[in-house]
Amino acid sequence: MAKTALWTASMRAREHEREDRLFSDPLARVFAGTEGPRIMVQFEGSVQSGVEDPALAVRTRFLDDWLLRLDRRGLRQFVFLAVGMDSRAFRLPWSPGVVVFELDRPALLSLKDDLVGSAAAQSLCARVPLGVDLLAEWTAPLVESEFDQALPTGWLLEGLLYFLDPQERDLLVEQLSGLSAPGSCLLADYVGQSVLDSPGMASWRARMAEQGYPWKSGSDDPEQLFEGFGWDVQVSAYGEPHADYGRWADASVAPGVPGTRGRYLLVGERGQGGRVVGR
Repeated sequence: MAKTALWTASMRAREHEREDRLFSDPLARVFAGTEGPRIMVQFEGSVQSGVEDPALAVRTRFLDDWLLRLDRRGLRQFVFLAVGMDSRAFRLPWSPGVVVFELDRPALLSLKDDLVGSAAAQSLCARVPLGVDLLAEWTAPLVESEFDQALPTGWLLEGLLYFLDPQERDLLVEQLSGLSAPGSCLLADYVGQSVLDSPGMASWRARMAEQGYPWKSGSDDPEQLFEGFGWDVQVSAYGEPHADYGRWADASVAPGVPGTRGRYLLVGERGQGGRVVGR
C-alpha cells in the first residue's frame, strides 16, 4: 500500500477541517483511515521538520479549478494516473456524461472501493477504477475499459512525475500522448532538476528516500520536454497570483532557479492550433 496516498488523504482531511479551506473533501478522512494520520506525522516529522507545507492545498485547488474549466470547455473523458485516494470523482460537480478513469495499483484501488462502500459514497460522474502497473502495460487495459481514443482527454498526473526516473517519465508521457486526441489537456505538478540537485534539497531527498519514496527526476525546461511529445505547455510557479490562494508566503520562483525547491504546475494542450487553454 502506498504510504504517500494515505499521507495525501490525511493532508486533504486536515485542509477540509480548516475554516479557510481551499477545497472541501469530506471523504478524505475516510480514505486516510487510522493509519494515514500516523503516516502524516511520520513524514512531516522526518521529512518536513514538522512544518505544514501549503503546496498540497494550493496544488489541489489549482488542479480542481482546471478540471472544472476543462469540464465547462466540453471535455467528458478524464484519466487520473496514480490516483491514490483522490476523491474528485465524488466531490467535484461534474457535468452529465463525464467519465473518470482512475488508474493505480490493484491493491490500493481495492481498498479504496471498500472504503467507498463503507461510506456509501456515490460518485458524481461515471467512475471506472482500473488496477494497473503504470511502469508496465496499462494502455491496453485502459482502451479495453471503453476509453475512447477519438475523444479529447483530460489527463491528471498529480504527485507522480518526480517519483519516476527520466526513462520512466518519458515512456509514460509517450504512452499517454499516443492516446490523446486533439484538444486533450494534461495537468501535472513537477520540480526543476537543478533545484532537485541543489544542496538545499539534499536533506529532503535523503529523507524521502529513507521513507521509500525517492524523488528521481525533474525538469528545468518543461516546455521543451513536453513539446517533444506534442504538447504546448504553460508553467505556473507556486506563489504566482493564480497559484497562491493566499497560502503561498514565498516569492514566486521560476523553474530552474537554484537554492529553492522550484516546484511548479503544468497545463498542456494537444493540437488545435497549438493554443494553450486560457485561464
